[in-house]
Amino acid sequence: MKHILLSALLLAALPTAAMAETDLGSVLMDNAISYENTGAQKAEDPLLLLSWPENAESVRYEVEIFKGLPEHLDRNAPLKESVYHDRHIYMNRILVRLPPVMDGTPLYWRVRPINADWEGLAPFSAPMEVRSTMRLISRNAPYPKGGGRGNGAFLLYPVYSYTGNPGASSYEVEVTKEYPENIDDARPSKYRVWSEVTTLSNVYDEQPRLGTYYWRVRGIGSDGEPVGVWSLPEKIRNQAAVHFDIGIFGDSITQGGGHLYHSPSDLAYSYVSYLDFPAVNLGRSGDTTEMMEKRFDRDVLPFHVKQLLIMGGINDLRMGADPEKVIKHLKRIQEKCRAHGITPILMTILPINPENIEKYYGEKTNENWREAVDTVNAFIRGEEHIDTAAPFAAFPVMPTELAMDGLHGDWNAKQMIAGEINREMGRFSS
Repeated sequence: MKHILLSALLLAALPTAAMAETDLGSVLMDNAISYENTGAQKAEDPLLLLSWPENAESVRYEVEIFKGLPEHLDRNAPLKESVYHDRHIYMNRILVRLPPVMDGTPLYWRVRPINADWEGLAPFSAPMEVRSTMRLISRNAPYPKGGGRGNGAFLLYPVYSYTGNPGASSYEVEVTKEYPENIDDARPSKYRVWSEVTTLSNVYDEQPRLGTYYWRVRGIGSDGEPVGVWSLPEKIRNQAAVHFDIGIFGDSITQGGGHLYHSPSDLAYSYVSYLDFPAVNLGRSGDTTEMMEKRFDRDVLPFHVKQLLIMGGINDLRMGADPEKVIKHLKRIQEKCRAHGITPILMTILPINPENIEKYYGEKTNENWREAVDTVNAFIRGEEHIDTAAPFAAFPVMPTELAMDGLHGDWNAKQMIAGEINREMGRFSS
């Protein structure tokens, strides 16, 4: 994976709605945005898409648009006066609506990554002219992030991500069983099978999606009325008939995401994307081992995998569950596998960082979590297993540099997990 520092920023190739871009759950796109020095915005003013290379270490981005090129431009501090300024951007692109500047002065823009403490991770990029780097968007709708490609892109439980459109204070995501019949308005489709309203820029589907579905998103104003129309539908094609020999079964650590605001749709934060072999990602955020056991028949069996990598238990143990209960559910998952000709391969549980979990999620961790993890890992190491916790054995808690939120590994931790799996998987070849 390439990690591109925005201190040497070049404009990324402008994406289409079907191409993968980055996002993680975010607060509203329009939060804390200021517009100055232009005429009033009008609904007929065009939408502009600006995008830039992802910085995998960023938590959010800061973008400003300004008139002309200041004589002395400080790359480490925002301008005192700008046409547009926003520090609440959680993906590597924005949709903005800018009216013409009255005196005809060219507009420029720049961007920098910022961390969880709102500090710059790198200087602002060199200024770029808006006119030569923008993409005009004629459709007044959120801009979907299309499905990724490559290993790990298949998610049994999809995550729908998008860039919000100006004027929206919330968003509705709709999933349909057929291509929607009404692509140019904001009414629900007659083919709707699921929907959810959120103030965030991504939605986690509550249901597994097998077969062919479509999803789209619309903006909603503070008055509850639609802002523009639905985005054009994105196709989801999750076919159980597609042959995977190996399945990956687990919770949010398996489903993907991390570094606070990167979602499973960002494959840099999926350890499945770094594997040397094809695999189907059957992870679901928030699962306990009991929940994994209960959904096994529905979510695993349709894929007819030969081997199942299983990582679960941390959600149980950090909340104080008895480790023997976790072991009981893992044993039952093993039994289900063997009853259907599947080889179960358990994976050891990684350490966590209770201080960071409380800092970012406000959740207390059971004080005996470490002993509980050791108990479950001792059981796992006596079974057919891969010791995914081994690369982290020297750490009493998960370092912030490897998991900012204390629970979900960042891109570097996900690479370490995948590296251990890649080294050991050959032992289980049939």
